[in-house]
Amino acid sequence: MPVHFVRRAFVVLASAMLVLAACTAVSPSESATESESASESAAVSVAPEPQEILVLEWGGYDDPAFFADFAAASPEVPVSFEFGLSDADILGKMEAGSQADVFHFYSGWQQFYVDQGLVQEIDTSQLTNWDKVPDSFKAQGQVNGIQYFLPWDWGFSSILYNTEEVPEVTSWDVLLDPAYAGHISMWNDGPAAVTVSAYVHGYDETAITDQQLADIEAEWIAQKPLNAFYWSSEYDDLCPGVMDQTVWIAYAWQGCYATALYEGTPVAYANPSEGRNSWIGFYGISADTDSYQLALQFLDDKLADLTMSNVVNLFYYGAANQDVMDAIEDPVLIEAFGVDDPAILESTNFTPPVTDAQRTAWTEMWARVAAE
Repeated sequence: MPVHFVRRAFVVLASAMLVLAACTAVSPSESATESESASESAAVSVAPEPQEILVLEWGGYDDPAFFADFAAASPEVPVSFEFGLSDADILGKMEAGSQADVFHFYSGWQQFYVDQGLVQEIDTSQLTNWDKVPDSFKAQGQVNGIQYFLPWDWGFSSILYNTEEVPEVTSWDVLLDPAYAGHISMWNDGPAAVTVSAYVHGYDETAITDQQLADIEAEWIAQKPLNAFYWSSEYDDLCPGVMDQTVWIAYAWQGCYATALYEGTPVAYANPSEGRNSWIGFYGISADTDSYQLALQFLDDKLADLTMSNVVNLFYYGAANQDVMDAIEDPVLIEAFGVDDPAILESTNFTPPVTDAQRTAWTEMWARVAAE
């Protein structure tokens, strides 16, 4: 329980004891006992927070480069990690009672944490780096107007294509084109498949009907033989296939685009007429943490310049710190993030929140596609 809740409980208890004392005579020994009890309660309310942080995180982000500012400012505070394999896995661990103080997940899952009481509001007035975060990103971390989540990393999903084999790509429907059979790679993810079909057919992604979902399933069953492979890991699966030119067209994040550019692979990253998809990674503070103030400091330092620069330069992911993004000089990263196009984020589609039932239905749909 956060310290401010403990203090509130103590104030209520102390007030009740004063009223009782005014109405009831007690013996000296009883008074002494009550005084000792009150002292014990006061000791609990002002007990210092545990000086350690447990993070529910994705593999790779436990590298000290990704909390470098916190480590420099608080070298005496140990940072430990629990890992999730997916957004569903991270939510499941929080639901099962993870002891993590802070947790890291990606857009589309915000409402679940709030509805289940797993997260608490972030006091942004205590964050020294908060003014470096664009308002559009801040808004994505709000639910019902309350800032529950701190945006941290971000990126695009779009179509990565080989410019020597494929003419300019202007629509997401290229992923469904039989002309490129054997040279397409789709991400192995049901919600992503629903998103692509929603863009292509003009569906409302937040209100997919049963009939639309059935049509989407049939569409991706027909698309399945066109793939060289489904990819699950951007750097382990997709990028090698792009760079050896087995894959000409792929659903991809900008990290693989930057990697291919560095390797001299002839690739481009589409700006489809339906818009790119854009995702944001968030940190939340657990509703059950005993280290609220320390968690705030950890997240504030996660937004600091060195840590955010490492995210950009080591992972090729975007930083929620706009000062860091504005300082990019590497031409490959400028191209990968569209830094020289200030309107690019205005034309992208941020991943919308959906219900648990929707996401479950889409995942089950994809399992049926994969089983064909």
